Amino acid sequence: MVAVGRVVHRRGAAVAMPWRNGGGSTTELTREPRQGDAFDWRVSVAEVAADGPFSEFSGYDRVIVLLAGDGMNLRFDDTGEVVTLRTPLDALRFDGERPVSAHLVGGPTTDLNLIWRRAAFDAEAAVVEAAGSRIIGNGDGTTLVHIVRGEIEIDGDRAASAGDLVEWRGAQVVVGDATAVVFTVSSREA
Repeated sequence: MVAVGRVVHRRGAAVAMPWRNGGGSTTELTREPRQGDAFDWRVSVAEVAADGPFSEFSGYDRVIVLLAGDGMNLRFDDTGEVVTLRTPLDALRFDGERPVSAHLVGGPTTDLNLIWRRAAFDAEAAVVEAAGSRIIGNGDGTTLVHIVRGEIEIDGDRAASAGDLVEWRGAQVVVGDATAVVFTVSSREA
């Protein structure tokens, strides 16, 4: 669905693909560019069913947001640091080349991932509670809104509900009762 400069990516319409390291699969919601093997940035939802290493993404940065499950301990092999994502919407940003392994706390988890090429882009992540009307995004870059709970409308049009990702350039007035993860991806290039 394309309207008023926005695209809605329905999770149910997305296709699962294997992780780069073959240890699992992820459902890619969107990427830029849309075609080809290489990407500047991408948003995906991963189902983590077992302990194991994350795929390496040299030259990229990542944000992972826990969506469901009892959480995971992320162990960075280069420093021994362990970070726990325990509660849904806990998030962590890290370099894509860092060797990290997940150890599930109490069974499978679902997480949302943004991965972007650091030399050309920067990204921010925030959890937003939308009740009523508010402006989301800014004049720079691409705004990516993943609906965790509820639904939103943009310009009076039911844009998205739980599991969907809405993408637009700049800022939009959003109306709804929803919890969302908002990513903003901006170019570093002038």
